[in-house]
Amino acid sequence: MKKKVIAAVLALCMTAGVLAGCGAPEPDEVETSAQESTETEEAEPAEAEAAGDEAEPAEDGGAAEGGTYRIGLMIPGTLGDKSFFDAAYASIEPLKAELGVEVEYVEVGTDTTKYYPAFVDMCNKDYDLILTISSNNDDALVEAAEQFPDQKFINLDDEMTDPPANVYIMGTKNNEMCFLAGAAAALKAEELGENAIGFVGGMDIPGINEFLVGYIEGAQAINPDIKVATSYVGSFTDTAKGKENGLLLYKDVSVVFAAAGQSGLGVIDAAVQQGKFAIGVDSDQAEALKDTKPEMANVIITSAIKNIPQNAVNVVERAMKGDVNYGTREVFGIETGAVGIAENEFYEKLLTEDARARIEELKEKVVNGEVEMTPNEGITTDKVNEIRDAVRP
Repeated sequence: MKKKVIAAVLALCMTAGVLAGCGAPEPDEVETSAQESTETEEAEPAEAEAAGDEAEPAEDGGAAEGGTYRIGLMIPGTLGDKSFFDAAYASIEPLKAELGVEVEYVEVGTDTTKYYPAFVDMCNKDYDLILTISSNNDDALVEAAEQFPDQKFINLDDEMTDPPANVYIMGTKNNEMCFLAGAAAALKAEELGENAIGFVGGMDIPGINEFLVGYIEGAQAINPDIKVATSYVGSFTDTAKGKENGLLLYKDVSVVFAAAGQSGLGVIDAAVQQGKFAIGVDSDQAEALKDTKPEMANVIITSAIKNIPQNAVNVVERAMKGDVNYGTREVFGIETGAVGIAENEFYEKLLTEDARARIEELKEKVVNGEVEMTPNEGITTDKVNEIRDAVRP
Protein backbone atom coordinates (compact mmCIF):
# COMPACT_ATOMS: atom_id res chain seq x y z
CA MET A 1 0.00 0.00 0.00
CA LYS A 2 1.57 3.22 -1.11
CA LYS A 3 1.26 5.96 1.50
CA LYS A 4 0.82 9.63 0.74
CA VAL A 5 1.60 12.32 3.26
CA ILE A 6 0.04 15.69 2.61
CA ALA A 7 2.23 18.20 4.41
CA ALA A 8 -0.20 21.09 4.15
CA VAL A 9 -2.86 19.36 6.21
CA LEU A 10 -0.85 17.63 8.91
CA ALA A 11 -2.07 20.11 11.48
CA LEU A 12 -5.63 18.95 10.88
CA CYS A 13 -4.75 15.40 11.97
CA MET A 14 -4.63 16.17 15.68
CA THR A 15 -7.65 15.03 17.64
CA ALA A 16 -9.08 17.21 20.38
CA GLY A 17 -8.85 14.32 22.83
CA VAL A 18 -5.06 14.32 23.01
CA LEU A 19 -4.86 17.97 24.00
CA ALA A 20 -6.09 17.23 27.48
CA GLY A 21 -2.75 15.86 28.71
CA CYS A 22 -1.82 12.56 30.27
CA GLY A 23 -4.95 11.91 32.30
CA ALA A 24 -7.67 9.84 30.67
CA PRO A 25 -10.70 11.93 29.66
CA GLU A 26 -14.03 11.69 31.37
CA PRO A 27 -16.74 9.91 29.33
CA ASP A 28 -18.26 13.13 27.98
CA GLU A 29 -14.81 14.35 26.94
CA VAL A 30 -14.16 11.13 25.07
CA GLU A 31 -17.42 11.52 23.15
CA THR A 32 -16.57 15.11 22.25
CA SER A 33 -13.07 14.24 21.06
CA ALA A 34 -14.39 11.46 18.85
CA GLN A 35 -16.91 13.80 17.25
CA GLU A 36 -14.30 16.49 16.61
CA SER A 37 -11.90 13.89 15.17
CA THR A 38 -14.57 12.65 12.76
CA GLU A 39 -15.34 16.17 11.60
CA THR A 40 -11.66 16.89 10.98
CA GLU A 41 -11.12 13.65 9.11
CA GLU A 42 -14.10 14.26 6.84
CA ALA A 43 -12.68 17.66 5.94
CA GLU A 44 -9.26 16.27 4.99
CA PRO A 45 -9.91 15.04 1.42
CA ALA A 46 -10.91 18.48 0.09
CA GLU A 47 -7.99 20.12 1.89
CA ALA A 48 -5.59 17.47 0.60
CA GLU A 49 -6.72 17.93 -2.98
CA ALA A 50 -6.13 21.64 -2.71
CA ALA A 51 -2.68 21.17 -1.21
CA GLY A 52 -1.26 19.45 -4.27
CA ASP A 53 2.23 18.48 -3.01
CA GLU A 54 2.79 14.84 -2.13
CA ALA A 55 5.73 13.18 -0.41
CA GLU A 56 6.89 9.59 -0.45
CA PRO A 57 7.28 7.78 2.88
CA ALA A 58 10.72 7.02 4.20
CA GLU A 59 11.80 3.43 3.58
CA ASP A 60 13.32 2.94 7.06
CA GLY A 61 9.96 3.19 8.81
CA GLY A 62 10.15 6.95 9.46
CA ALA A 63 8.10 9.77 8.01
CA ALA A 64 8.84 11.16 4.60
CA GLU A 65 11.60 13.77 4.54
CA GLY A 66 10.26 17.07 5.80
CA GLY A 67 7.05 15.47 7.06
CA THR A 68 5.83 14.73 10.55
CA TYR A 69 5.70 11.18 11.83
CA ARG A 70 2.05 10.23 12.27
CA ILE A 71 0.73 7.62 14.67
CA GLY A 72 -2.71 6.13 15.16
CA LEU A 73 -3.50 4.60 18.57
CA MET A 74 -6.31 2.03 18.68
CA ILE A 75 -7.62 1.40 22.23
CA PRO A 76 -9.64 -1.86 22.31
CA GLY A 77 -11.40 -1.04 25.54
CA THR A 78 -12.97 1.75 27.55
CA LEU A 79 -11.14 4.71 29.06
CA GLY A 80 -11.72 5.60 32.68
CA ASP A 81 -10.41 2.35 34.20
CA LYS A 82 -7.53 4.22 35.92
CA SER A 83 -5.48 1.22 34.87
CA PHE A 84 -4.52 -0.55 31.63
CA PHE A 85 -6.36 1.40 28.92
CA ASP A 86 -5.81 4.72 30.65
CA ALA A 87 -2.09 3.89 30.63
CA ALA A 88 -2.26 3.45 26.85
CA TYR A 89 -4.01 6.81 26.51
CA ALA A 90 -1.39 8.39 28.78
CA SER A 91 1.31 7.50 26.23
CA ILE A 92 0.00 10.18 23.85
CA GLU A 93 1.43 13.22 25.61
CA PRO A 94 5.00 11.90 26.09
CA LEU A 95 5.05 10.64 22.49
CA LYS A 96 4.22 14.14 21.30
CA ALA A 97 6.48 15.94 23.77
CA GLU A 98 9.55 13.70 23.56
CA LEU A 99 9.47 12.62 19.92
CA GLY A 100 7.59 15.43 18.18
CA VAL A 101 5.15 13.05 16.52
CA GLU A 102 1.46 13.52 15.82
CA VAL A 103 -0.98 11.10 17.45
CA GLU A 104 -4.64 10.38 16.85
CA TYR A 105 -6.49 7.85 18.98
CA VAL A 106 -9.74 5.95 18.78
CA GLU A 107 -11.47 4.36 21.78
CA VAL A 108 -13.26 1.30 20.38
CA GLY A 109 -14.83 -0.13 23.55
CA THR A 110 -15.52 -3.75 24.40
CA ASP A 111 -17.50 -4.83 21.31
CA THR A 112 -14.95 -7.02 19.52
CA THR A 113 -16.88 -6.87 16.23
CA LYS A 114 -15.76 -3.24 15.93
CA TYR A 115 -12.04 -3.94 16.18
CA TYR A 116 -11.35 -5.02 12.61
CA PRO A 117 -13.35 -2.15 11.01
CA ALA A 118 -11.49 0.26 13.29
CA PHE A 119 -8.14 -1.10 12.09
CA VAL A 120 -9.22 -0.90 8.45
CA ASP A 121 -10.30 2.71 8.92
CA MET A 122 -6.92 3.55 10.48
CA CYS A 123 -5.00 1.73 7.76
CA ASN A 124 -6.73 3.90 5.19
CA LYS A 125 -5.44 7.05 6.89
CA ASP A 126 -1.81 6.42 5.93
CA TYR A 127 -0.28 6.50 9.41
CA ASP A 128 3.43 5.83 9.62
CA LEU A 129 2.65 3.50 12.51
CA ILE A 130 -0.43 2.08 14.20
CA LEU A 131 -0.17 1.35 17.92
CA THR A 132 -2.56 -0.78 19.91
CA ILE A 133 -2.54 -2.69 23.18
CA SER A 134 -3.91 -5.89 24.72
CA SER A 135 -4.67 -9.34 23.35
CA ASN A 136 -8.36 -8.35 23.09
CA ASN A 137 -7.94 -7.51 19.43
CA ASP A 138 -5.44 -10.15 18.28
CA ASP A 139 -7.69 -11.67 15.62
CA ALA A 140 -8.57 -8.27 14.19
CA LEU A 141 -4.94 -7.15 14.29
CA VAL A 142 -3.74 -10.22 12.38
CA GLU A 143 -6.49 -9.88 9.77
CA ALA A 144 -5.78 -6.18 9.22
CA ALA A 145 -2.01 -6.75 9.10
CA GLU A 146 -2.45 -9.38 6.40
CA GLN A 147 -4.77 -7.15 4.36
CA PHE A 148 -2.41 -4.14 4.66
CA PRO A 149 1.09 -5.69 4.49
CA ASP A 150 2.83 -2.31 4.07
CA GLN A 151 1.31 -0.85 7.23
CA LYS A 152 3.43 -1.22 10.38
CA PHE A 153 1.75 -2.17 13.67
CA ILE A 154 3.04 -2.36 17.23
CA ASN A 155 1.11 -3.86 20.14
CA LEU A 156 2.44 -2.30 23.34
CA ASP A 157 1.44 -5.23 25.55
CA ASP A 158 0.38 -8.61 24.21
CA GLU A 159 1.18 -12.32 24.40
CA MET A 160 1.04 -13.15 20.67
CA THR A 161 4.20 -15.15 19.97
CA ASP A 162 4.04 -15.50 16.18
CA PRO A 163 2.86 -12.16 14.77
CA PRO A 164 2.60 -11.27 11.07
CA ALA A 165 5.68 -9.88 9.36
CA ASN A 166 4.51 -6.26 9.76
CA VAL A 167 3.55 -6.55 13.46
CA TYR A 168 5.84 -6.16 16.47
CA ILE A 169 4.68 -7.37 19.87
CA MET A 170 5.93 -6.05 23.20
CA GLY A 171 5.51 -8.17 26.31
CA THR A 172 6.20 -7.47 29.96
CA LYS A 173 7.49 -9.66 32.76
CA ASN A 174 4.31 -9.63 34.78
CA ASN A 175 5.79 -12.04 37.30
CA GLU A 176 8.48 -9.51 38.26
CA MET A 177 6.20 -6.59 39.08
CA CYS A 178 3.68 -8.87 40.80
CA PHE A 179 6.47 -10.49 42.81
CA LEU A 180 7.20 -7.11 44.36
CA ALA A 181 3.48 -6.42 44.82
CA GLY A 182 3.13 -9.72 46.66
CA ALA A 183 6.07 -8.84 48.89
CA ALA A 184 4.43 -5.49 49.73
CA ALA A 185 1.13 -7.20 50.55
CA ALA A 186 2.83 -9.76 52.80
CA LEU A 187 4.80 -7.08 54.61
CA LYS A 188 1.62 -5.11 55.31
CA ALA A 189 -0.09 -8.28 56.53
CA GLU A 190 2.91 -8.99 58.75
CA GLU A 191 2.67 -5.48 60.20
CA LEU A 192 -1.02 -6.13 60.94
CA GLY A 193 -0.28 -9.50 62.55
CA GLU A 194 -2.02 -11.45 59.78
CA ASN A 195 -0.96 -14.53 57.87
CA ALA A 196 -3.16 -14.19 54.77
CA ILE A 197 -3.70 -11.83 51.84
CA GLY A 198 -6.14 -11.74 48.90
CA PHE A 199 -6.23 -11.60 45.12
CA VAL A 200 -9.09 -10.61 42.81
CA GLY A 201 -8.58 -11.33 39.13
CA GLY A 202 -10.65 -10.04 36.25
CA MET A 203 -10.98 -13.50 34.75
CA ASP A 204 -9.52 -16.95 35.44
CA ILE A 205 -7.29 -16.92 32.36
CA PRO A 206 -3.55 -17.50 31.78
CA GLY A 207 -2.68 -13.80 31.44
CA ILE A 208 -4.24 -12.94 34.80
CA ASN A 209 -2.90 -16.04 36.50
CA GLU A 210 0.60 -14.87 35.61
CA PHE A 211 -0.16 -11.96 37.95
CA LEU A 212 -1.44 -14.35 40.62
CA VAL A 213 1.57 -16.65 40.52
CA GLY A 214 4.04 -13.77 40.74
CA TYR A 215 2.04 -12.27 43.60
CA ILE A 216 2.03 -15.55 45.53
CA GLU A 217 5.75 -16.12 45.06
CA GLY A 218 6.59 -12.56 46.13
CA ALA A 219 4.49 -12.95 49.27
CA GLN A 220 6.22 -16.26 50.02
CA ALA A 221 9.60 -14.52 49.77
CA ILE A 222 8.52 -12.60 52.88
CA ASN A 223 6.48 -15.30 54.59
CA PRO A 224 6.84 -18.87 53.26
CA ASP A 225 3.69 -19.94 55.13
CA ILE A 226 1.41 -17.16 53.95
CA LYS A 227 -2.07 -17.98 52.62
CA VAL A 228 -3.63 -16.31 49.57
CA ALA A 229 -7.41 -16.18 49.11
CA THR A 230 -8.33 -15.92 45.42
CA SER A 231 -11.46 -14.95 43.51
CA TYR A 232 -12.36 -13.82 39.98
CA VAL A 233 -14.90 -11.27 38.81
CA GLY A 234 -15.53 -12.81 35.39
CA SER A 235 -15.21 -9.37 33.79
CA PHE A 236 -12.76 -6.51 33.51
CA THR A 237 -15.49 -3.85 33.48
CA ASP A 238 -17.93 -4.81 36.26
CA THR A 239 -17.07 -2.56 39.21
CA ALA A 240 -20.15 -3.69 41.18
CA LYS A 241 -19.11 -7.34 40.98
CA GLY A 242 -15.53 -6.33 41.76
CA LYS A 243 -16.73 -4.65 44.94
CA GLU A 244 -18.77 -7.71 45.85
CA ASN A 245 -15.71 -9.94 45.47
CA GLY A 246 -13.63 -7.52 47.48
CA LEU A 247 -16.12 -7.35 50.34
CA LEU A 248 -16.12 -11.14 50.59
CA LEU A 249 -12.33 -11.33 50.79
CA TYR A 250 -12.03 -8.45 53.22
CA LYS A 251 -13.97 -10.49 55.78
CA ASP A 252 -10.81 -12.54 56.30
CA VAL A 253 -7.87 -10.49 55.00
CA SER A 254 -6.75 -6.87 55.11
CA VAL A 255 -4.80 -6.61 51.84
CA VAL A 256 -6.11 -7.53 48.37
CA PHE A 257 -4.37 -7.25 44.99
CA ALA A 258 -6.94 -6.19 42.38
CA ALA A 259 -5.72 -7.40 38.97
CA ALA A 260 -9.06 -6.80 37.31
CA GLY A 261 -8.95 -3.68 35.15
CA GLN A 262 -11.94 -1.42 35.75
CA SER A 263 -13.52 -4.11 37.96
CA GLY A 264 -10.63 -3.52 40.32
CA LEU A 265 -11.99 -0.08 41.16
CA GLY A 266 -14.81 -1.92 42.91
CA VAL A 267 -12.28 -3.84 45.00
CA ILE A 268 -10.60 -0.59 46.03
CA ASP A 269 -14.01 0.85 46.91
CA ALA A 270 -14.61 -2.19 49.11
CA ALA A 271 -11.27 -1.55 50.85
CA VAL A 272 -12.38 2.00 51.64
CA GLN A 273 -15.72 0.77 53.00
CA GLN A 274 -14.07 -1.85 55.21
CA GLY A 275 -11.07 0.21 56.31
CA LYS A 276 -8.69 -2.23 54.59
CA PHE A 277 -5.95 -1.97 51.93
CA ALA A 278 -5.51 -2.69 48.22
CA ILE A 279 -2.74 -3.20 45.69
CA GLY A 280 -3.41 -1.55 42.31
CA VAL A 281 -2.47 -2.76 38.85
CA ASP A 282 -1.02 -1.62 35.49
CA SER A 283 -0.96 2.12 36.31
CA ASP A 284 -0.09 4.00 39.49
CA GLN A 285 -3.70 3.87 40.63
CA ALA A 286 -3.20 5.92 43.79
CA GLU A 287 -1.72 8.74 41.71
CA ALA A 288 -4.57 8.44 39.21
CA LEU A 289 -7.23 8.62 41.94
CA LYS A 290 -5.78 11.03 44.47
CA ASP A 291 -7.45 14.16 43.09
CA THR A 292 -10.90 12.75 42.28
CA LYS A 293 -11.15 9.89 44.80
CA PRO A 294 -8.64 10.63 47.58
CA GLU A 295 -10.29 8.16 49.92
CA MET A 296 -9.46 5.39 47.42
CA ALA A 297 -5.91 6.59 46.86
CA ASN A 298 -5.32 6.50 50.61
CA VAL A 299 -5.88 2.73 50.84
CA ILE A 300 -3.66 1.73 47.89
CA ILE A 301 -0.34 0.55 49.29
CA THR A 302 1.28 0.37 45.88
CA SER A 303 0.48 -0.72 42.32
CA ALA A 304 2.10 -3.30 40.06
CA ILE A 305 2.93 -1.07 37.11
CA LYS A 306 3.44 -1.63 33.43
CA ASN A 307 5.23 1.53 32.37
CA ILE A 308 3.27 1.70 29.13
CA PRO A 309 3.80 5.42 28.34
CA GLN A 310 7.59 5.16 28.55
CA ASN A 311 7.57 1.77 26.81
CA ALA A 312 5.63 3.44 23.99
CA VAL A 313 8.15 6.26 23.69
CA ASN A 314 11.05 3.80 23.62
CA VAL A 315 9.59 1.58 20.91
CA VAL A 316 8.33 4.43 18.72
CA GLU A 317 11.76 6.04 18.84
CA ARG A 318 13.19 2.73 17.63
CA ALA A 319 10.52 2.49 14.93
CA MET A 320 11.37 5.97 13.66
CA LYS A 321 14.99 4.86 13.28
CA GLY A 322 14.00 1.64 11.51
CA ASP A 323 15.24 -0.38 14.47
CA VAL A 324 12.20 -2.58 15.18
CA ASN A 325 12.28 -6.24 14.24
CA TYR A 326 8.73 -6.72 12.98
CA GLY A 327 7.34 -10.25 13.00
CA THR A 328 8.72 -10.90 16.49
CA ARG A 329 7.85 -10.49 20.16
CA GLU A 330 10.19 -9.16 22.85
CA VAL A 331 9.65 -9.20 26.60
CA PHE A 332 10.86 -6.49 29.00
CA GLY A 333 11.10 -6.39 32.78
CA ILE A 334 12.28 -4.44 35.81
CA GLU A 335 15.85 -4.14 34.56
CA THR A 336 14.79 -1.92 31.65
CA GLY A 337 12.16 -0.03 33.65
CA ALA A 338 9.32 -1.63 31.68
CA VAL A 339 7.61 -2.81 34.87
CA GLY A 340 7.84 -2.11 38.58
CA ILE A 341 5.78 -0.94 41.52
CA ALA A 342 4.55 2.51 42.50
CA GLU A 343 6.80 4.14 45.08
CA ASN A 344 4.80 7.28 45.84
CA GLU A 345 3.60 9.21 48.87
CA PHE A 346 1.04 6.53 49.71
CA TYR A 347 3.66 3.79 49.51
CA GLU A 348 5.82 5.73 51.94
CA LYS A 349 2.87 6.38 54.23
CA LEU A 350 1.38 2.87 54.25
CA LEU A 351 4.58 0.80 54.47
CA THR A 352 7.27 1.20 57.10
CA GLU A 353 10.78 2.25 56.15
CA ASP A 354 12.03 -1.21 57.04
CA ALA A 355 9.41 -2.83 54.79
CA ARG A 356 10.36 -0.59 51.89
CA ALA A 357 14.03 -1.45 52.39
CA ARG A 358 13.22 -5.17 52.22
CA ILE A 359 11.34 -4.64 48.96
CA GLU A 360 14.27 -2.71 47.53
CA GLU A 361 16.55 -5.64 48.38
CA LEU A 362 14.19 -8.02 46.60
CA LYS A 363 14.07 -5.73 43.57
CA GLU A 364 17.86 -5.81 43.28
CA LYS A 365 17.81 -9.59 43.53
CA VAL A 366 15.22 -9.80 40.75
CA VAL A 367 17.34 -7.59 38.48
CA ASN A 368 20.45 -9.63 39.28
CA GLY A 369 18.68 -12.91 38.58
CA GLU A 370 19.00 -14.08 42.18
CA VAL A 371 15.28 -14.75 42.62
CA GLU A 372 13.78 -17.99 41.35
CA MET A 373 10.23 -17.50 40.13
CA THR A 374 7.87 -19.28 37.77
CA PRO A 375 8.37 -17.87 34.23
CA ASN A 376 5.50 -16.09 32.49
CA GLU A 377 5.93 -18.14 29.35
CA GLY A 378 4.41 -21.56 29.06
CA ILE A 379 2.83 -21.84 32.49
CA THR A 380 0.17 -24.56 32.37
CA THR A 381 -3.26 -24.61 33.97
CA ASP A 382 -2.17 -27.57 36.08
CA LYS A 383 0.82 -25.61 37.40
CA VAL A 384 -1.37 -22.60 38.21
CA ASN A 385 -3.82 -24.85 40.07
CA GLU A 386 -0.98 -26.46 42.00
CA ILE A 387 0.43 -23.08 43.12
CA ARG A 388 -3.02 -21.62 43.87
CA ASP A 389 -4.20 -24.65 45.85
CA ALA A 390 -1.01 -24.81 47.91
CA VAL A 391 -1.72 -21.40 49.48
CA ARG A 392 -5.48 -21.64 49.75
CA PRO A 393 -6.62 -20.58 53.27
